[in-house]
Amino acid sequence: MIKRQYVTRQSKVYNNFPGRRKKYAILGICVIAAVLMAGCTQSTQSGQTEGLRNNVVSTANQNNVTVKNYQFDPQFLTIPQGANVTWINQDSSSGLYGGSTSIQHQIASNNSTFAQSAPLDNRDKYTVQFNQTGTFPYHCAIHTYMAGTITVVVRNATTTAVAM
Repeated sequence: MIKRQYVTRQSKVYNNFPGRRKKYAILGICVIAAVLMAGCTQSTQSGQTEGLRNNVVSTANQNNVTVKNYQFDPQFLTIPQGANVTWINQDSSSGLYGGSTSIQHQIASNNSTFAQSAPLDNRDKYTVQFNQTGTFPYHCAIHTYMAGTITVVVRNATTTAVAM
């Protein structure tokens, strides 16, 4: 009698296995969907409004643009006339067996208003001084979908950040 109950329990467990697999498959899909949706949301940094998240207005003479994850940060930068902008490459990828590989980027002006950088490896920097007022769009010559804009305003002028 005990042996028969054991067989019955075993068969129930076996018969429920496809149901468990289905439950775990659905759970797995839900977890993957949640992770993907979380990666698509955007957060704001404190002190910035939603529309101005990647637009920075600076009064400093030295300004940095970080190149990371195939993006410029900030993407839109407003600076005073005569200020410098330094692009810093912080992009790398993990190697298959550990370590990291540098991802090169090359800063280029869309309208040739400043000289194109040499290919920048991880931690390399490229600096340009902007002496003329105006809007200076730029991109990565290697990854042309990466783009940003430097806007130069008259020094001591009142500036208003506007989302681009």
